[in-house]
Amino acid sequence: MPKKFYVTTPIYYPSGNLHIGHAYTTTLADILKRYKDMQGYETFFLTGSDEHGQKIEQKANEAGLSPMEYLEEKVESFKILWKALKIDYSKFIRTTDSYHEETVQKIFTILLDQGYIYEGNYEGLYCVSCEEFLNADQIDENNMCKISNTKLELVKEETYFLKTSLFQKFMENEVLASEFLIPAYRRNEMLNSFVKPELKDLSVTRTSFSWGIPISQNPKHVVYVWLDALTNYITALGYLQSDDSNFKKFWKDENTEILQLAGKEIIRFHSIYWPIILKSLNLRQPTHLLGHGWILSKDTKMSKSLGNVIDPIEMINNYGADALRFYIGYELPTEKDGNFTDELFIESFNAHLANNIGNLISRTNQMITKYFDGFVDMTNIHYDKELTEKGIQTVSEYIKNMDEYKISDAIRNILDLGNACNKYIEEKTPWNLAKEENFSELKNVIATIQRNIAIMTYLLKPILVENYQDMIEQIGLKDVELTFEKIINWNEISFNKLGDKKIIFKRVN
Repeated sequence: MPKKFYVTTPIYYPSGNLHIGHAYTTTLADILKRYKDMQGYETFFLTGSDEHGQKIEQKANEAGLSPMEYLEEKVESFKILWKALKIDYSKFIRTTDSYHEETVQKIFTILLDQGYIYEGNYEGLYCVSCEEFLNADQIDENNMCKISNTKLELVKEETYFLKTSLFQKFMENEVLASEFLIPAYRRNEMLNSFVKPELKDLSVTRTSFSWGIPISQNPKHVVYVWLDALTNYITALGYLQSDDSNFKKFWKDENTEILQLAGKEIIRFHSIYWPIILKSLNLRQPTHLLGHGWILSKDTKMSKSLGNVIDPIEMINNYGADALRFYIGYELPTEKDGNFTDELFIESFNAHLANNIGNLISRTNQMITKYFDGFVDMTNIHYDKELTEKGIQTVSEYIKNMDEYKISDAIRNILDLGNACNKYIEEKTPWNLAKEENFSELKNVIATIQRNIAIMTYLLKPILVENYQDMIEQIGLKDVELTFEKIINWNEISFNKLGDKKIIFKRVN
């Protein structure tokens, strides 16, 4: 049986246009999904849109539209961005999909019948932007939300609560004591900030607006954000539906590797409330929840009010999808906040894609064409021992980092090999070997470089999806199937004669 991998992004809220932060999480998921495909896994990649709530209802009213009319254009813009960014998702869920709404109602009934949900009243300060009741430490001195910087509303209404307080020990001794939440330091953040101060029961329904999923038992209540939004990860697979084959395969099977990605501002909900909901339903936990940092602009959090939000479509139109995918994968490591400005983007593009990778492919292609008429005969080749070992070591380190979801470190492995190849060319001076007519040594040098570029290119396959075919063709491997086993042991790989030269990753001025 093939190994299985299920990866999810948060479902995004279509109250405005998507920005670089949405592209960040989704690109990370796509890179990891493609890597697992290369490793022979059966994969499922879920993304989607979170379409209920007070903010959507307000935005629709302001626009003179029904909520569904308002949503159509926004949701279509999500799909346009994912297509432009070469995102290869398996399914796009909308929380307004009927199967999801019906399943959420079933989940609510199960939790109510089991005594995990009860009716009561809630009073507190509510952030419409975040769709969340806030604790004191989430509110600034001006009585504004620290995350959205928006004014809070005092809300008092009937609600149904989820008995999260019952799961204090479960959270302390099992969930946050395990390797579920990564990186590890985020476990202490959640434990000390939200769990140890004492878990409070969670409001899961609202009555002050109607744009949500009404509960069967009391239709004036609509299911409130997190019981609706978080359960998409299982409803999309067919949980409690007539066709639950994907649910059995990608969730119920304990051997399936489940990775969920989320930005740090919503880690609390994914690392506390989601495990509690799953435990209440007697379902397994995800293998890992990866909580990544924010994207900053010159060390300031991006926000529409500050006017420093980056439009990913504009970046793709100007530089191509691969340039953006590379920057996200390499320059925005998940364990900390990352910076994104036009200047940093261009600097990274020129240093790594144009100068290191693109230039290495170009100059090697040129030398093979000039000195060997486009084809190096690989009989009696003596590969350089040190650089060959470096190539094999790179594959091993790359696999280790990708298996640990450390995409930035994995790309660093590839770039280090590229730098080693460029240095090797300068040291061996193939142009001098050609002048001296030392063609046997020239052949060894070029073959060593060609082999290592093939390794680099294959390892870049889940990242540089737009240019991969051109890169592989420029190095003489068009229509040659590569695998990790083949590039490590260097077997069953035969180079073709090179065709016309193409410039890949032209330097940006």
